[in-house]
Amino acid sequence: MSGEGSYHPSQDQLEIVGAVDDALVELLPLARLHQSAEETADVWTQLDGLGAFGISLAEEAGGSALGAAEEALIVLALGRRLASPTVLATIAAAHVVPAELRTGAAGTARVVGAYRRGDQVVVIGDPDAQLVLLRDGAGAALHRLDGPNAELDSRNWVARLQGVSKLGEPLARFDEAGLLRLRLLDAAALAGVAQAALEMGVEYAQMREQFGRPIGSQQAIKHHCANMAIQARCARDQVSFAAVALDQGRADAAISVESAFLIASTAAIENAGKNIQIHGGIGFSDEADPHLLVKRAQLLTAVAGGVEAATERLADLPSVA
Repeated sequence: MSGEGSYHPSQDQLEIVGAVDDALVELLPLARLHQSAEETADVWTQLDGLGAFGISLAEEAGGSALGAAEEALIVLALGRRLASPTVLATIAAAHVVPAELRTGAAGTARVVGAYRRGDQVVVIGDPDAQLVLLRDGAGAALHRLDGPNAELDSRNWVARLQGVSKLGEPLARFDEAGLLRLRLLDAAALAGVAQAALEMGVEYAQMREQFGRPIGSQQAIKHHCANMAIQARCARDQVSFAAVALDQGRADAAISVESAFLIASTAAIENAGKNIQIHGGIGFSDEADPHLLVKRAQLLTAVAGGVEAATERLADLPSVA
């Protein structure tokens, strides 16, 4: 980072992330989600080759020793391609996974996301997962997953949710700094979903014709696309700003991260909804892609604790002079 006055990632950081993003275009096509909810073993191996599972780990631990800015923008790129929740949870958990379980993607224990709903723990299923990253109120911890995991719907990426009454003692807990980093990555993934919805909506508006003209020439569609562009840009900028604040240890880092999650989750949900409207009736069909974005935005927001909890955390933070 080029000094205390920086508010955005540097050009070098953007180039690193850009190289990863280019590789994800062919690696994670949206069409794959109609066949399976989880990524294939080959995808996991290739993501490991890109360094996805050790972005910010020290080099002696097998990582790339990059900062929050690079990690957040790479997760944003993964969110834009709707990388599976298990991939995202495994990346997020890398900060607390015990060393003996961290041996490269082929040997690293997969981590599923989970959150508490009432007196039950809801686990987002992956039959090959061994660990659970559980969000419980304002905290988060890593647990070993014992017993059968949730089954997956092979026709879609959506996991069937299975409640489990309890988990064993945590292997590790996220401290205050770890929770901020976790919420930053939540925000980044959701900002990626917001961007994906914008791109899908604009592409369809340019391609779909009505009365001999692209529907994107209609004022109502233009307004939707413009609003989606603003939402996606605000989400991305706030995520990158928050990541820089974390890297620099600034006093406003907590407010920036919580704001990033609030803005990104709202952008993802609203953009995904507007994308459905642009697509019309086909947007609701199982064969099309728009509904995938709606479900993913809702799921990632729920796993992260929801929008209401984020607003409460923001309200409780002390003001920064």
